[in-house]
Amino acid sequence: MRLSLHPARRRACALWMLPILLLMPARGVEPGADPQGDQPSPAALKTLSIEQLAQLEVTTVAKERRPAFRTPAAVFVITREDIRRSGINNLPNLLRLAPGVEVAQIDSVKWAIGIRGFQGRLSRAVLVLIDGRTVYTPLFAGVYWEVQDTLIEDIERIEVVRGPGGTVWGSNAVNGVINIITRNAKDTRGALITAGGGNVEQGTLKWRYGAGSDKLAFRVFGKGYTRGPQFHSDGRNFDDSRRGHLGFRLDWDTSERDAVTLQGDAYGMIAGQNLNISTFSPPAFSRLDANAYLYGQNLLGGWRRTLRSGSSIEVRAFFDRTDRQDLNFREVRNTYDVDLVYRIPTARHIFTWGGGARVSPARFFQVVETVNFIPHEQTYNLFSGFLEDEIALIPDRLAFTVGAKLEHNSFSGFEIQPSGQLAWTPNERNTIWAAITRAVRTPSRVEDGFSFSALAEPSIPLYLRLVGDGEFTPEQFLGTELGYRRYFARSGFISVATFYNWHDDLLSVESRPFMAETSPPPPRLVLPLLLRNGVQARTGGAEVATLWDLRPWWRVSGSYSSLLLNARNKPFSNDASTVRQLEGDTPIHKVVAVSSFTLPGNGEIDLFFRHVSAVPNQRVPAYSTGDARFGWRLTPRLELSIVGRNLLQPYHFEYGGNPGPLVGIRRAVFGRLTWSE
Repeated sequence: MRLSLHPARRRACALWMLPILLLMPARGVEPGADPQGDQPSPAALKTLSIEQLAQLEVTTVAKERRPAFRTPAAVFVITREDIRRSGINNLPNLLRLAPGVEVAQIDSVKWAIGIRGFQGRLSRAVLVLIDGRTVYTPLFAGVYWEVQDTLIEDIERIEVVRGPGGTVWGSNAVNGVINIITRNAKDTRGALITAGGGNVEQGTLKWRYGAGSDKLAFRVFGKGYTRGPQFHSDGRNFDDSRRGHLGFRLDWDTSERDAVTLQGDAYGMIAGQNLNISTFSPPAFSRLDANAYLYGQNLLGGWRRTLRSGSSIEVRAFFDRTDRQDLNFREVRNTYDVDLVYRIPTARHIFTWGGGARVSPARFFQVVETVNFIPHEQTYNLFSGFLEDEIALIPDRLAFTVGAKLEHNSFSGFEIQPSGQLAWTPNERNTIWAAITRAVRTPSRVEDGFSFSALAEPSIPLYLRLVGDGEFTPEQFLGTELGYRRYFARSGFISVATFYNWHDDLLSVESRPFMAETSPPPPRLVLPLLLRNGVQARTGGAEVATLWDLRPWWRVSGSYSSLLLNARNKPFSNDASTVRQLEGDTPIHKVVAVSSFTLPGNGEIDLFFRHVSAVPNQRVPAYSTGDARFGWRLTPRLELSIVGRNLLQPYHFEYGGNPGPLVGIRRAVFGRLTWSE
């Protein structure tokens, strides 16, 4: 007899079964077996122990290595082993593992990401770096996540700092900093080939070859993929994409005290888009499905010297070129950046100071008459300096860090961003920390010289016009944090962070009286919408992350994040939508649970559960879903893995952002075969 269940009951059963699977012992492993008698697979030998994770060093908080356990900031590290066992093959999905980070997929190409609120298409309050190279664009003030990529297998770790990082990294590091750090070339010698495919990730091919010695090593890599569309209730499957990517890295220890790095990338991407485009002549709008063409190249060089006194100096410079050909505009931007950091340790102090300069000329090409930047050519300049002092009030127990960054940018002039941080480590298993920081988000080109017109009523005709006229001033941020970390010897780790932030002078859209236009013909009525600083907000919340080794072959981890955001208009503001958008664009609750099993015979099972509360402004209900990865090391050099994503339903919604109905994020399954030496 065949038993059949209604689809709703099948979903309910799946929701009940996943927590059970997360807690059950791995098949084929006896619960009463001697832990010391288990034979871990070669992959399991790479797993960091709890003790090692507690002492893991991070660089993003202070541009200098320091133990994450003692760091006075809410920092979360996604390790190389976390990345491998997740089976994830893109950067946005990896960020789902971090507490306090909101990640929503808009369609197969686009993402909305935020930290501690302000989730959005361009992550305007988050600074994103790849090996210290910023990928923040001053055109629309944010990050185009679809073009940020590298060979996932070459990532050493991802450091996610929730909370402001302006004192060290400068403007736009308001709600957090994400730094993707790749591996030293000497750790990637040999060959690697990965091929796979599935129903959404339709085809993927990656390769890497590295060679050299412990003193001088290099690697080259390439990757390409074809990705299919997500679920579209209207049948307009516009969001397929294809991408090719080449890169290299060279690491050279020229002496015992000097190290040089040189690396670069080049990519090309064809990305399906869907836009409403308005015209003046004739007064009309059309919904267009077509491809965007996205290209980029970058080159980064770094030199680090350790002096005999224990001081160190580091210089990093990069060139980045992007050519973005969207359906309604094109921009070509070149960025030249140089950064210096000098560190001087003494008996009770660690002084860190540095400076930087960035020059970023860009050219805008008008594609449609209703989208324009004036002038079409503009150069963005940024000059900065910072000083930070870590004071050991009680050596190895109580440290106070104070610092400030002073910078000058082309849009708003001088800005200063100070901070104070206190870390108390009463013993080797506990750390309590607190911080207060000021940060700013500076204006971008969209707030200075931008004009966007959308046809609202063809019969009049009436247009809504969004205008950035240079009157927008920096958004202000004052953040406070309090956190606690505890390490349980050899078995577990827990971290709790709480925060309360004040946001002022936030971007608002202020309407002005109607005006008539006659050029170009025919005549029309226009409602101007000016970009101003008319909104204030308060955010508060808590984040909990924990990890436990229940057995040598069983590790569980999880996190919970909560956020409350209250916004209001300033007295002069007539903005009718921003407050609702800010309060309704970010989920209040997020839960992540992970259970990883290492099986006898070189097998692995990794189970993931995620619950995200509603995003009402995007008309997105709360959802729960689960992922799974099954891996087998067939030979010492060959590994097979099968990964399922969003397994609890055929599709679910995460975020809006396209004309027409919401795009459903589909259940996806793909297989991957990896050969390495």
